[in-house]
Amino acid sequence: MSYNQNLPTGGEKGRDPDQHSSDGSTATVYQNGLNNYDIGSHSYGEPSANAVDIEAAKGEYNQLKRELSRVSRNSIHASQMEEGQTKEDEFNLDEFLNGLRSDQNESGHELKHLGLVWKDLTVKGLSANAHTIPTVFSFLQFWKFFGVGVSKEKATILNNLTGNCREGEMLLVLGRPGAGCTSFLKVMANMCGSFTDVDGLVSYGGIDPKTFAKRYRGQVCYNEEEDQHYPTLTTKQTLKFALRMKTPGTRLPNETKNDFVNKVLYLLGNMLGLTKQMNTVVGNAFVRGLSGGERKRLSIAEQMTTSSSINCWDCSTRGLDAASALDYVRSLRIMTDVFKKTTVATLYQASNGIFALFDKVLLLDEGRCLYFGPTSYAKEYFESLGFHCPSRKSTPDFLTGLCNPNEREFKPGFEDTAPRFASDFEKRYYESRIYKEAMDDLAEYESLIEREKPSETFQKAVDQEHQKHANKKHPYTASFFQQVKALTVRQFYLNITDIGALISRYGTILIQSLITASCFFKMSDDGAGAFSRGGALFFAVLFNSFISQSELVNFLMGRPILEKHKQYALYRPSAFYIAQVMLDIPYAIVQVLLFEICAYFMMGLRLTAGAFFTFFIFLFFINMCMNGFFRFFGATTSSFFLATQVSGVILIAVTNYTGYTLPWSKMHPWLFWIFWINPLTYGYKGLLINELSGLEYSCEGPGNAVPYGPGYDDWNYKVCTMAGGHPGENFVRGDDYLNDYLDYNPSHIWAPNFVAIVGFFLLFTIMTAGAMELVGLSKASTLTKLYLPGKAPKPRTDTEEEERRRKQANINENIESVSNGTTFSWQNMNYTVPVKGGHLQLLNNVCGIVRPGHLTALMGSSGAGKTTLLDVLARRKTIGKVEGHIYLNNEALMRDFERITGYCEQMDVHQPAVTVREALRFSAYLRQPADVPKEEKDKYVETILQLLEMEDIGDAQIGQVETGFGISVEERKRLTIGVELVGKPKLLFLDEPTSGLDAQSSYNIIRFIRKLADSGWPVLCTIHQPSAVLFEHFDHILLLVRGGRTAYYGEIGKDSRIMIDYFERNGAPKCSPDANPAEYILECVGAGTAGKAKADWANIWEDSAESKALDDELEEVHNSADPNPTRPAQTYATNFATQFKLVYKRMALAYWRSPDYNVGRLLNVMFTSLITGFTFWKLGNSSTDLQFKIFALFGTFIMAMTLIILAQPRFITERLYFRREYASRYYSWLPFALSAILVELPYIFFFAACFMGGFYWTAGMNNNPESCGYFYITFSLLVCWAVSLGFVIAAFSESPLMAAVINPLVVSLLILFAGLMQPPSQMPHFWSSWMYWLDPFHYYIEGLTVNELWNLQVRCTDEDLLKFSPPPGQTCGQYLEPYFSYGATGYVDNPDATQPEMCGYCTYKNGPEFYENGFDWSVAHRWRNFGILCGFFVFNIIVFIFLVFLRRKQKR
Repeated sequence: MSYNQNLPTGGEKGRDPDQHSSDGSTATVYQNGLNNYDIGSHSYGEPSANAVDIEAAKGEYNQLKRELSRVSRNSIHASQMEEGQTKEDEFNLDEFLNGLRSDQNESGHELKHLGLVWKDLTVKGLSANAHTIPTVFSFLQFWKFFGVGVSKEKATILNNLTGNCREGEMLLVLGRPGAGCTSFLKVMANMCGSFTDVDGLVSYGGIDPKTFAKRYRGQVCYNEEEDQHYPTLTTKQTLKFALRMKTPGTRLPNETKNDFVNKVLYLLGNMLGLTKQMNTVVGNAFVRGLSGGERKRLSIAEQMTTSSSINCWDCSTRGLDAASALDYVRSLRIMTDVFKKTTVATLYQASNGIFALFDKVLLLDEGRCLYFGPTSYAKEYFESLGFHCPSRKSTPDFLTGLCNPNEREFKPGFEDTAPRFASDFEKRYYESRIYKEAMDDLAEYESLIEREKPSETFQKAVDQEHQKHANKKHPYTASFFQQVKALTVRQFYLNITDIGALISRYGTILIQSLITASCFFKMSDDGAGAFSRGGALFFAVLFNSFISQSELVNFLMGRPILEKHKQYALYRPSAFYIAQVMLDIPYAIVQVLLFEICAYFMMGLRLTAGAFFTFFIFLFFINMCMNGFFRFFGATTSSFFLATQVSGVILIAVTNYTGYTLPWSKMHPWLFWIFWINPLTYGYKGLLINELSGLEYSCEGPGNAVPYGPGYDDWNYKVCTMAGGHPGENFVRGDDYLNDYLDYNPSHIWAPNFVAIVGFFLLFTIMTAGAMELVGLSKASTLTKLYLPGKAPKPRTDTEEEERRRKQANINENIESVSNGTTFSWQNMNYTVPVKGGHLQLLNNVCGIVRPGHLTALMGSSGAGKTTLLDVLARRKTIGKVEGHIYLNNEALMRDFERITGYCEQMDVHQPAVTVREALRFSAYLRQPADVPKEEKDKYVETILQLLEMEDIGDAQIGQVETGFGISVEERKRLTIGVELVGKPKLLFLDEPTSGLDAQSSYNIIRFIRKLADSGWPVLCTIHQPSAVLFEHFDHILLLVRGGRTAYYGEIGKDSRIMIDYFERNGAPKCSPDANPAEYILECVGAGTAGKAKADWANIWEDSAESKALDDELEEVHNSADPNPTRPAQTYATNFATQFKLVYKRMALAYWRSPDYNVGRLLNVMFTSLITGFTFWKLGNSSTDLQFKIFALFGTFIMAMTLIILAQPRFITERLYFRREYASRYYSWLPFALSAILVELPYIFFFAACFMGGFYWTAGMNNNPESCGYFYITFSLLVCWAVSLGFVIAAFSESPLMAAVINPLVVSLLILFAGLMQPPSQMPHFWSSWMYWLDPFHYYIEGLTVNELWNLQVRCTDEDLLKFSPPPGQTCGQYLEPYFSYGATGYVDNPDATQPEMCGYCTYKNGPEFYENGFDWSVAHRWRNFGILCGFFVFNIIVFIFLVFLRRKQKR
């Protein structure tokens, strides 16, 4: 049968593919092939909304339009524009844009427009079995990193596509998920990083992709499904920022930059209905702000600010209600026509009204082209192949449905001849006339490009757009200075809005500085004081660098947004970094001043103005330098874990090599280069020289000179104990101490020390800025699925596919019916939340009832309170005040309510480490009653898997969208629903179960929910854009309008008549028979971006008879209901043991499958141990070695610090999954808290053993079995304690950022009071009386020190001996005899020497003398201390469990 018979000829009824309006307005013919829609003012429904009266004289139209737009634009005063408070009816987008266009023409602006051409485009990526789920073990198979034994198979994503899209045309790409639509858009948007091969030609109006990427990157933009914005900025700040970056250099005459920004803000606000939201915070899953639909519209607006020539929109209508989606596509149409843009979009669930706005459609399945040509012929083409399109089904749904055997319908007699598989469809298309026409059109367009060379005009237009001083060779519109300026403003808003981080940052510093200063309170001016000064200054340096580590979290948070803006070419990443540094300056000044003012005077440091400001400027640059240091790792590594680990290892090396714990002269040649390349070295040197140089320290008083006591008064025969002392002097010069002991030259304070720090600061700034420019965009654009080894699905043959489809169709038939139906009612629900300056009411007297077998739709424009109502009914709200009566089966809600209801939320939050099947089983085991056997639960899970068409991904890891590994957004949605269904709930709440799904998946899900309802389940479901086909499945509707008020509640009726009659009866326009009833009622009540309701439907409802009837019914329920039911109600379906077993098992699996976390920690531990071990290589038994042994043990602390930092984000993410599951009462908070700790233990014991192996013997520690064993168990216990402390801090903090700020405070306090930096005898009595005894590190370091030194005999080396002359006529032994009798430690090396020989005195003769006199420690305390540490660990666990209990619910 020839295809031509069935086609209308070119201009007859279908739309001629090349028929554009001559004046660039939208007076274009939009008629859909066979239907000439009636354009009466009364019919309300989608098709007529786009038809335009073509016969109107075009000249008049244009003239009038120009006049009007002038008037309307001039009448909008700038101030009004700024506020966006224009009168609603004043705004006509078409007029506004045409006016802008003509203004631009008159001032001689070039138009930049480019079409797209693609020929023989074939795209490949890695195939499924190339990826298995990584585990800790798979990481150890190091050979795979070199490509040995890795599968190289590739899968074809797009197969040989050819076509074009001219400027001023809109192309719609349709297909089911996985058909290749997103990949096609990515290739068109020149984002090919994630594919292995891209073959064939893509041309942008004659410019090849390489040149295009380099010079015109932001001229083709891709808008992804996920919305990435800074949650704490307002809508206006977000848009203004983007506009400042894209304000063209050549504007209209007399138009300033601000005028331009305000004009576009006004335009976007009105076009996308965001005027009222301009001052609302954007928000995200954790910060309250815009609703999902409003956030989507903001993403659209942000992309529109880039004014790019080619736009790719990926599912941009997800989360918009039907009316807003249509408004948005209409805006695209008008912009495309007026500014001759090229628009390519994929849309799920597009209505006919939306479809009619597009010029061409490309239908894909399995990456093959099923149809490419004018939209108007598509339906007839497939009907001519033998397919039937039911009356109310929209054309896009019909087209995508063709790829699905369950959905397509054949005309009688065509069952055998119609194509069945993608390859057959492709073959038939290549034989058709439409294909030939498309190829002719392509050839014609290519010759047009040859003739007119649009790329040259385009280049001129882009050059015109560049601002003054902006480099024309780069894609950025704004000059570098302008970029930095705008970014600094944005950064300021970001910092200032994050009040929590500010308070915690400065609060931490304040507390920290006061405590540090009080620990080193008024240090004395003698030898002991000089040592304390070293500790105090080292601490100041250490703390100021540790606090910079919280920068890392902040820096990585903004990463996805940076990548989006990089693709839009808004600004250079280096400008972003420089803006951050600019804003660091005031913050760092405040931070250092705060620290210094508190600490400097209390510690009794040098009181001269010069010394004070030198201290300030050194600390300031150290802080700036360390910010750059941490951010450098943030910029070069991909994940938080990696960045923390690398920077953690380096931090340890750097703190070991500042010259405090180990003087330069004692460093080993293999690592001492670290000392020279270490910014902290120079900072510490500078501060110490600043403090000690030019001062003299007295040696009078016990402990400061040898020998001392009665009879030793002559300074000719004694010497200072402080290094740098000369015999015969009763003081030590600070300069001598610096020179002799530390090898610091006092004259080096400004050069090289200060210069070096500034140099490092500049170096890190340049390196980080450079790294940000060079590190490519994240490669993961398409999601890669990871399977269990050997479980990747094999490609099916056609017969297997048929078989699978048959099973799929049967499964719906055998859902068992629920005998005991549930009735759920709510009466006069009010919900108010506290806002700045009062209360905001989000729900206003909402009533309703859901009965067994009812499928109730909850509809309304975005922001009307649909999700809020579900949250309130499902008892998920924790903030605000809820009033009203809720009854389940005529009784008040009991404690099992959350468990027996299923609530599918909009956000798909799942534990990413497990596979789909594991997640479903987990839910089934915990939520179905305990007496159901496991086999039955498993069987039910398989049923649900088949039902949701997820058998193929049953063994795929869920993963995370952001990382690029895992299941797709749409599969997540299905999983969210599946996880609730396997629990067999009595009542189902679904929030947007179809948003982000294609028509087919939505249809499957709604059809399935309908089946559930028919089996007796009551279901309440919010829905955004139901097509007519979907809407038919619902039998009741609750319609909300803005302000959370009811506009209608009741039956929908056959063909929606009951509902439509209600609206028509109360004054709504007539509904045309082929309109979609859902869109009709949304338009009635004024949904959409510029929604204008003709009447107040909430008031009409309150006065209606239907409302009275509902009130009476609910009052009856209220009066007969049991307010205190007594039936047994269990909060959880299973007992504690089962919960614990399942939760622990899943968490252990998640840990095993997180190699980046665990292998990363292992490498971290190994590096730390080796660095510490080789720094303190084979310590001997001289008196200085005793001190070094303690410092070596001190290095084990810092290791604990890194583990604290690493454990936190891990727990905070785990808690997100816990909260969702706890809200549905899977399990209680206790099993979760216990599992979180227990799952760490095996790893900790393993890490401790590795650490000991790298450190213990290299540092030459005590090698007897008892000491080794004690070291291992004490160290393991310390690490357990550290990780549990990290958990406590994380459980207390809401965000990783807050935790990162608290960490340095806690850790530095622990280090301060351990008695190492400042021995207890030197501490103020206030601290040594309690804080010292409360510090676990004190018990830890005491235990390890005595364990190490208790049997050590000291032999001093020559340089360790203190030298002084004996008086004439006495041997050294005789001279010192009284001294030893006073109880002095140590021994004389040469007791028989006399003058002129010097006596050599060694400070200690054995280990116990050292720790008993210096620290008051004792070997008897060894096991006592171990016990106390166990107590601390248990205490942490108890506090942690308590905090988990307190924070078990999310704030919402």
